[in-house]
Amino acid sequence: MQIGVIGTGIMGSNVSRCLSRKKVKLGFYNRTISKAEMLANEVGGKVYKSPRELVEESDVVIVFLPSDDDVREIAIKISEKGNLKEPHVFVNASTVTPMASLDTMRILDSAGVRYIEGPVYGSADEARECKLISFIACDKTTYDEYKSIFELYSLKTYYVGTPPKASVLKLALNNLGLAFPALLAESLMLLESWGVELELFKEVSETLWFNEIINRYWSRAMEEKPPRFKTWMVGKDYSYVASALKAKKLPSFLSDALSAMYLMASVNGYGEKDYPRIIKYYLELARKTRS
Repeated sequence: MQIGVIGTGIMGSNVSRCLSRKKVKLGFYNRTISKAEMLANEVGGKVYKSPRELVEESDVVIVFLPSDDDVREIAIKISEKGNLKEPHVFVNASTVTPMASLDTMRILDSAGVRYIEGPVYGSADEARECKLISFIACDKTTYDEYKSIFELYSLKTYYVGTPPKASVLKLALNNLGLAFPALLAESLMLLESWGVELELFKEVSETLWFNEIINRYWSRAMEEKPPRFKTWMVGKDYSYVASALKAKKLPSFLSDALSAMYLMASVNGYGEKDYPRIIKYYLELARKTRS
Protein backbone atom coordinates (compact mmCIF):
# COMPACT_ATOMS: atom_id res chain seq x y z
CA MET A 1 0.00 0.00 0.00
CA GLN A 2 1.16 3.54 -0.76
CA ILE A 3 0.15 6.38 1.54
CA GLY A 4 0.62 9.94 0.36
CA VAL A 5 1.21 12.86 2.71
CA ILE A 6 0.28 16.37 1.60
CA GLY A 7 1.89 19.02 3.79
CA THR A 8 5.23 18.23 5.41
CA GLY A 9 5.20 20.67 8.32
CA ILE A 10 5.26 19.70 12.00
CA MET A 11 2.36 17.25 11.77
CA GLY A 12 2.85 15.87 8.28
CA SER A 13 6.56 15.21 8.78
CA ASN A 14 6.09 13.50 12.14
CA VAL A 15 3.20 11.33 10.96
CA SER A 16 5.48 10.34 8.07
CA ARG A 17 8.17 9.32 10.56
CA CYS A 18 5.57 7.17 12.26
CA LEU A 19 4.38 5.60 9.00
CA SER A 20 7.94 4.91 7.86
CA ARG A 21 8.10 2.25 10.58
CA LYS A 22 4.87 0.58 9.39
CA LYS A 23 6.19 -0.96 6.18
CA VAL A 24 4.13 1.14 3.79
CA LYS A 25 5.32 3.05 0.74
CA LEU A 26 5.28 6.80 1.20
CA GLY A 27 4.81 9.69 -1.21
CA PHE A 28 5.03 13.40 -0.44
CA TYR A 29 3.79 16.69 -1.78
CA ASN A 30 4.59 20.10 -0.33
CA ARG A 31 4.39 23.52 -1.96
CA THR A 32 8.01 24.05 -0.94
CA ILE A 33 9.47 21.05 -2.73
CA SER A 34 12.76 21.20 -0.81
CA LYS A 35 10.96 20.44 2.47
CA ALA A 36 9.38 17.34 0.96
CA GLU A 37 12.76 16.28 -0.44
CA MET A 38 14.42 16.62 2.97
CA LEU A 39 11.73 14.43 4.54
CA ALA A 40 11.94 11.84 1.75
CA ASN A 41 15.71 11.63 2.23
CA GLU A 42 15.19 11.04 5.94
CA VAL A 43 12.38 8.44 5.94
CA GLY A 44 12.34 7.17 2.37
CA GLY A 45 9.67 7.81 -0.22
CA LYS A 46 8.97 9.65 -3.45
CA VAL A 47 8.41 13.38 -3.86
CA TYR A 48 5.68 14.50 -6.27
CA LYS A 49 5.45 17.81 -8.09
CA SER A 50 1.64 17.91 -8.10
CA PRO A 51 -0.98 16.79 -5.56
CA ARG A 52 -3.05 15.11 -8.27
CA GLU A 53 -0.13 12.92 -9.33
CA LEU A 54 0.37 11.90 -5.70
CA VAL A 55 -3.32 11.04 -5.35
CA GLU A 56 -3.27 9.04 -8.59
CA GLU A 57 -0.39 6.87 -7.36
CA SER A 58 -1.55 6.47 -3.73
CA ASP A 59 -4.23 4.34 -2.16
CA VAL A 60 -4.81 7.01 0.50
CA VAL A 61 -3.52 10.56 0.96
CA ILE A 62 -3.44 12.19 4.40
CA VAL A 63 -3.54 15.97 4.33
CA PHE A 64 -2.02 18.27 6.97
CA LEU A 65 -2.45 21.87 5.87
CA PRO A 66 -2.75 25.03 7.99
CA SER A 67 -5.87 26.74 6.65
CA ASP A 68 -9.25 26.51 4.94
CA ASP A 69 -7.86 28.15 1.81
CA ASP A 70 -4.92 25.74 1.61
CA VAL A 71 -7.17 22.68 1.81
CA ARG A 72 -9.61 24.05 -0.78
CA GLU A 73 -6.71 24.93 -3.10
CA ILE A 74 -5.31 21.40 -2.92
CA ALA A 75 -8.76 19.92 -3.58
CA ILE A 76 -9.15 22.15 -6.66
CA LYS A 77 -5.73 21.12 -8.00
CA ILE A 78 -6.66 17.46 -7.56
CA SER A 79 -10.02 17.81 -9.27
CA GLU A 80 -9.30 20.33 -12.05
CA LYS A 81 -8.51 17.65 -14.65
CA GLY A 82 -11.76 15.75 -14.02
CA ASN A 83 -12.43 12.28 -12.68
CA LEU A 84 -9.61 10.00 -11.65
CA LYS A 85 -9.68 6.60 -13.32
CA GLU A 86 -9.76 4.66 -10.07
CA PRO A 87 -11.27 5.51 -6.67
CA HIS A 88 -8.85 7.21 -4.27
CA VAL A 89 -9.21 8.45 -0.71
CA PHE A 90 -8.46 11.91 0.68
CA VAL A 91 -8.17 12.04 4.49
CA ASN A 92 -8.37 15.65 5.65
CA ALA A 93 -6.42 15.67 8.92
CA SER A 94 -6.24 19.48 8.94
CA THR A 95 -8.07 21.69 11.41
CA VAL A 96 -10.59 23.60 9.29
CA THR A 97 -14.02 25.14 9.60
CA PRO A 98 -17.01 22.88 8.96
CA MET A 99 -17.88 25.11 6.00
CA ALA A 100 -14.48 24.53 4.37
CA SER A 101 -14.70 20.80 5.03
CA LEU A 102 -18.04 20.55 3.23
CA ASP A 103 -16.71 22.67 0.35
CA THR A 104 -13.68 20.38 0.04
CA MET A 105 -15.88 17.28 0.04
CA ARG A 106 -18.00 18.71 -2.80
CA ILE A 107 -14.94 19.64 -4.85
CA LEU A 108 -13.36 16.20 -4.49
CA ASP A 109 -16.63 14.42 -5.15
CA SER A 110 -16.65 16.03 -8.59
CA ALA A 111 -13.39 14.18 -9.34
CA GLY A 112 -14.54 10.86 -7.90
CA VAL A 113 -12.30 11.15 -4.82
CA ARG A 114 -13.68 9.75 -1.57
CA TYR A 115 -13.48 12.32 1.22
CA ILE A 116 -12.86 11.48 4.87
CA GLU A 117 -12.61 13.99 7.68
CA GLY A 118 -9.79 12.88 9.96
CA PRO A 119 -8.56 15.71 12.21
CA VAL A 120 -6.22 14.64 14.99
CA TYR A 121 -5.53 15.67 18.57
CA GLY A 122 -1.90 15.73 19.62
CA SER A 123 1.27 17.36 18.36
CA ALA A 124 4.74 16.46 17.13
CA ASP A 125 5.63 13.89 19.78
CA GLU A 126 2.32 12.05 19.54
CA ALA A 127 2.46 12.07 15.74
CA ARG A 128 6.01 10.72 15.65
CA GLU A 129 5.17 7.97 18.16
CA CYS A 130 1.92 6.98 16.37
CA LYS A 131 -0.16 8.07 19.38
CA LEU A 132 -2.52 10.65 17.93
CA ILE A 133 -6.23 10.73 18.70
CA SER A 134 -8.18 10.67 15.43
CA PHE A 135 -11.75 11.79 14.83
CA ILE A 136 -13.20 10.25 11.69
CA ALA A 137 -16.29 11.41 9.79
CA CYS A 138 -17.49 9.63 6.65
CA ASP A 139 -20.06 6.99 5.84
CA LYS A 140 -19.76 3.93 8.08
CA THR A 141 -18.85 1.57 5.24
CA THR A 142 -15.88 3.74 4.27
CA TYR A 143 -14.79 3.99 7.91
CA ASP A 144 -14.82 0.20 8.30
CA GLU A 145 -12.84 -0.18 5.07
CA TYR A 146 -10.09 2.28 6.03
CA LYS A 147 -10.02 2.01 9.81
CA SER A 148 -6.75 0.08 9.68
CA ILE A 149 -5.09 3.09 8.00
CA PHE A 150 -6.09 5.48 10.78
CA GLU A 151 -4.89 2.98 13.36
CA LEU A 152 -1.37 3.09 11.87
CA TYR A 153 -0.78 6.53 13.38
CA SER A 154 -3.43 6.72 16.10
CA LEU A 155 -3.56 5.57 19.69
CA LYS A 156 -7.35 5.93 19.60
CA THR A 157 -9.79 6.38 16.74
CA TYR A 158 -13.32 7.73 17.16
CA TYR A 159 -15.94 7.34 14.47
CA VAL A 160 -18.21 10.39 14.90
CA GLY A 161 -20.62 10.18 11.95
CA THR A 162 -20.63 12.11 8.71
CA PRO A 163 -18.86 15.40 7.80
CA PRO A 164 -18.52 17.99 9.20
CA LYS A 165 -18.92 16.45 12.67
CA ALA A 166 -15.22 15.63 13.06
CA SER A 167 -14.15 19.17 12.15
CA VAL A 168 -16.63 20.64 14.62
CA LEU A 169 -15.48 18.28 17.38
CA LYS A 170 -11.83 19.21 16.79
CA LEU A 171 -12.58 22.93 16.97
CA ALA A 172 -14.60 22.45 20.17
CA LEU A 173 -11.69 20.60 21.80
CA ASN A 174 -9.15 23.19 20.66
CA ASN A 175 -11.41 25.92 21.99
CA LEU A 176 -10.92 24.49 25.48
CA GLY A 177 -7.41 23.09 25.26
CA LEU A 178 -5.72 26.22 23.91
CA ALA A 179 -7.40 28.78 26.16
CA PHE A 180 -5.41 28.45 29.38
CA PRO A 181 -2.14 30.10 28.23
CA ALA A 182 -4.16 33.16 27.24
CA LEU A 183 -5.86 33.24 30.65
CA LEU A 184 -2.52 32.82 32.40
CA ALA A 185 -0.99 35.56 30.24
CA GLU A 186 -3.70 38.00 31.25
CA SER A 187 -3.38 37.08 34.93
CA LEU A 188 0.40 37.63 34.91
CA MET A 189 -0.03 40.86 32.98
CA LEU A 190 -2.39 42.04 35.72
CA LEU A 191 0.04 41.07 38.48
CA GLU A 192 3.08 42.59 36.83
CA SER A 193 1.39 45.88 35.96
CA TRP A 194 0.28 46.37 39.58
CA GLY A 195 3.54 45.26 41.19
CA VAL A 196 2.44 41.94 42.68
CA GLU A 197 5.29 39.40 42.77
CA LEU A 198 4.91 36.42 40.48
CA GLU A 199 6.53 34.21 43.13
CA LEU A 200 3.63 35.01 45.48
CA PHE A 201 1.16 34.03 42.76
CA LYS A 202 3.00 30.75 42.21
CA GLU A 203 3.12 30.01 45.94
CA VAL A 204 -0.58 30.59 46.48
CA SER A 205 -1.59 28.69 43.34
CA GLU A 206 0.20 25.56 44.62
CA THR A 207 -2.71 25.06 47.04
CA LEU A 208 -5.40 25.41 44.34
CA TRP A 209 -6.94 22.97 41.89
CA PHE A 210 -5.51 24.63 38.76
CA ASN A 211 -1.88 24.48 39.92
CA GLU A 212 -1.21 21.46 37.71
CA ILE A 213 -2.34 23.42 34.66
CA ILE A 214 -0.13 26.39 35.57
CA ASN A 215 2.87 24.07 35.95
CA ARG A 216 2.08 22.47 32.59
CA TYR A 217 2.61 25.77 30.79
CA TRP A 218 5.04 27.72 32.99
CA SER A 219 8.34 26.43 31.60
CA ARG A 220 7.04 26.47 28.02
CA ALA A 221 6.11 30.12 28.55
CA MET A 222 9.38 31.28 30.10
CA GLU A 223 11.88 29.19 28.09
CA GLU A 224 12.34 29.02 24.32
CA LYS A 225 11.49 25.52 23.12
CA PRO A 226 10.62 23.97 19.75
CA PRO A 227 6.96 24.69 18.99
CA ARG A 228 4.41 21.95 19.52
CA PHE A 229 1.83 24.29 18.04
CA LYS A 230 2.60 27.72 16.63
CA THR A 231 1.04 30.87 18.04
CA TRP A 232 -0.38 32.12 14.74
CA MET A 233 -2.11 28.79 14.17
CA VAL A 234 -3.86 29.06 17.54
CA GLY A 235 -5.09 32.52 16.55
CA LYS A 236 -6.34 31.02 13.29
CA ASP A 237 -8.12 28.17 15.08
CA TYR A 238 -9.98 30.58 17.36
CA SER A 239 -11.04 32.60 14.33
CA TYR A 240 -12.40 29.35 12.89
CA VAL A 241 -14.39 28.65 16.06
CA ALA A 242 -15.84 32.15 15.78
CA SER A 243 -16.65 31.70 12.08
CA ALA A 244 -18.38 28.38 12.70
CA LEU A 245 -20.55 29.93 15.44
CA LYS A 246 -21.39 32.95 13.30
CA ALA A 247 -22.39 30.66 10.43
CA LYS A 248 -25.16 29.46 12.74
CA LYS A 249 -25.95 33.07 13.81
CA LEU A 250 -24.56 32.45 17.31
CA PRO A 251 -22.36 34.78 19.39
CA SER A 252 -18.62 34.15 19.60
CA PHE A 253 -17.52 36.32 22.51
CA LEU A 254 -14.56 34.30 23.80
CA SER A 255 -13.27 32.87 20.53
CA ASP A 256 -13.08 36.35 18.96
CA ALA A 257 -11.19 37.69 21.98
CA LEU A 258 -8.80 34.73 22.17
CA SER A 259 -8.11 34.92 18.45
CA ALA A 260 -7.23 38.61 18.79
CA MET A 261 -4.99 37.89 21.78
CA TYR A 262 -2.97 35.21 20.00
CA LEU A 263 -2.80 37.14 16.73
CA MET A 264 -1.56 40.29 18.48
CA ALA A 265 1.37 38.30 19.83
CA SER A 266 1.87 36.74 16.40
CA VAL A 267 2.28 40.05 14.56
CA ASN A 268 4.74 41.17 17.23
CA GLY A 269 7.29 38.44 16.62
CA TYR A 270 5.72 35.44 18.35
CA GLY A 271 3.88 33.88 15.42
CA GLU A 272 6.29 31.00 14.87
CA LYS A 273 6.88 30.36 18.58
CA ASP A 274 5.27 27.71 20.77
CA TYR A 275 1.87 29.12 21.70
CA PRO A 276 2.40 29.28 25.52
CA ARG A 277 5.11 31.85 24.76
CA ILE A 278 2.36 34.48 24.51
CA ILE A 279 2.58 34.50 28.32
CA LYS A 280 6.11 35.86 27.98
CA TYR A 281 5.00 38.40 25.38
CA TYR A 282 2.21 39.85 27.53
CA LEU A 283 4.37 39.78 30.65
CA GLU A 284 6.99 41.91 28.86
CA LEU A 285 4.23 44.22 27.68
CA ALA A 286 3.09 44.73 31.28
CA ARG A 287 6.66 45.42 32.45
CA LYS A 288 6.88 48.35 30.07
CA THR A 289 4.06 50.03 31.97
CA ARG A 290 6.28 50.10 35.07
CA SER A 291 9.40 51.47 33.42
